[in-house]
Amino acid sequence: MKLRILHRTEYRYALPVRNNTNELRVTPLTTHRQKLGLHVVRVVPAVRMRRYPDLYRNSVHLFEVEEPHKDLVIDVSSMVETLATPISAIPTDVSLSRVRNEEIIETFQTFLQPDGPIRITPDIWRAAVDVEKDRGDVFSVILGLMELIHTTCRYVPGATHIGTTTEEFFTKPQGVCQDYAHLLLALCRAIGIPARYVCGYVYDAKRGDVIGSHASHAWCEIWIPDYGWLGVDPTNKKVIHEAYVASAVGRDYRDATPVSGSYWGGGDREMRVTVHVEAK
Repeated sequence: MKLRILHRTEYRYALPVRNNTNELRVTPLTTHRQKLGLHVVRVVPAVRMRRYPDLYRNSVHLFEVEEPHKDLVIDVSSMVETLATPISAIPTDVSLSRVRNEEIIETFQTFLQPDGPIRITPDIWRAAVDVEKDRGDVFSVILGLMELIHTTCRYVPGATHIGTTTEEFFTKPQGVCQDYAHLLLALCRAIGIPARYVCGYVYDAKRGDVIGSHASHAWCEIWIPDYGWLGVDPTNKKVIHEAYVASAVGRDYRDATPVSGSYWGGGDREMRVTVHVEAK
């Protein structure tokens, strides 16, 4: 599938600000299931950008607007070709003991530890163990954990905030895709399954645009020996397919935030994000 993605971030400042430094992680990844074509990043006011890969091999654009300004617009246009996830190729006979050997633990330590918003409480650990005990392989456990999340959590925009932890969300399971993804990470890591956060976009063929409220989406990738990283979407309870485009990965939302930064100045700030995805 060939997809065109338009991602605009607009900032409006009540008072002039300066030394506005930002990191962008809005460049779709090139992986075994997606290939990046034409990609353009435009910033107003005009700036010089530096591009580099971060620790997780995300492509990062860094820029600074030094002069005073009250508006900042970041436009990103990308062409991506995606492939379907071959469901039949996903192994269903990989035991949990395979992901718990010393080599896997050492290699994927970053994606096994609780940190920041990913908090593994006794209740979260117990819920993961209850799902695990009825299943014998990694893939079926993942499906069971997604089923648990899907049946116990409600999608309620505005019920959580950017800093909501898995402990808070598990206690009051109302939130958005970021919360769903963080909770799946906590459940997986609680029983020794390497899992990482993914930020990106999902095309909805019925609407002919991005799925959801014209913003980026969040899901997870799980490491399965003899297969690699498998993308799963706990919000929609499905294995990802060709309509999904990943733009950044990391331990949690903090590592994959599309736009992050800081500036000098006071007063209120308004941020608006719009995303459009279309098939070509």
